[in-house]
Amino acid sequence: MRVMIRLHATLRKYLPVGAAGNVVRLDLPDGATVAEAIERLGVPPAHAKMMVCGDQHLEPATVLRDGQEVNLYPPLAGG
Repeated sequence: MRVMIRLHATLRKYLPVGAAGNVVRLDLPDGATVAEAIERLGVPPAHAKMMVCGDQHLEPATVLRDGQEVNLYPPLAGG
């Protein structure tokens, strides 16, 4: 299956060479999880704290679907 992962803010440094904008297309085996996609990109798990698809928050164990687009964000801080 193929999924699109958008890396935001400080996670952009994990974009592979040749990535268009902040989007990476990954070919993953059926049944792959968000955690597996993060690992494939070389992003340390502690650095990808918010995972979103549309208006749905995802967990690392969420199984991905073909064609899905996932947005990854680093931990947010502020006041």
